[in-house]
Amino acid sequence: MSNRIKKPAKTSQRTGTEDTTGDIARIFKPVEHAILSRFLRLPNLLPDWAKEIDLEEFPVGDWDETVQGIAPLGPIEDHNVLENAAARIALAPIQDRLPQWAACNLSYKPVFGRTLRPFPVRKATSRPLLLFAINWATSGPGFDWPEQYHVTWIPYYNEYLVTASSDSKGVHGFEDIALGSFTPSSKRGADKKGIAEIITWHWEDLHSRGQESPWESLWRGGAIGHELAEKLRDQVWEPEAAEPEESEDTTDEEEES
Repeated sequence: MSNRIKKPAKTSQRTGTEDTTGDIARIFKPVEHAILSRFLRLPNLLPDWAKEIDLEEFPVGDWDETVQGIAPLGPIEDHNVLENAAARIALAPIQDRLPQWAACNLSYKPVFGRTLRPFPVRKATSRPLLLFAINWATSGPGFDWPEQYHVTWIPYYNEYLVTASSDSKGVHGFEDIALGSFTPSSKRGADKKGIAEIITWHWEDLHSRGQESPWESLWRGGAIGHELAEKLRDQVWEPEAAEPEESEDTTDEEEES
């Protein structure tokens, strides 16, 4: 998978004490390190200068994300709050290209499902890579339920983060959530396997919580392609077997009798 930023060498051996002003760790703000190290389960990589952040104290009033960094939008222990914060850090550079629901209210003013938020200007960034986009269902004219999946390399931590993005907060409580992560591998097919396992887990979780029907259609193929996406879907929601058609001979015999 291609990235827009060179990966640091031997990231797995880094510790929080190995830091200088120009270090790659400085790409992220202290609160963002607190979020990423917690979601990625890599507390040993949390820089010393970020350890003063207590995520339990968020949300904080008058927090300026462009200066202080992307922060949790609710209590960190609440459902999908940590997952959303991690996803927003990864997807911030492309948030205006993620699924967006829009309509007009009774005053003919536009109403949007996705909130676009300013984010810190970084000296370097890693661009999210689209895996594929689906539509869960069409519940009426113009009422679709899209979801996009991306993978983003997270510098300093040297992890790939897989995310899901919807056009509103109606599905997951937030527009974007992080589903899981895996370490890049030079072994052929290992990265694709890591992505497949995370997305399969996500769909199995939805299925176990009442999502009885599989997604309806593939809107856009990306790095994974439609074949693997459909294969993963069929592993979670087994396709219904087609009923055998009655032969014309059988029908004729029944009519004669």
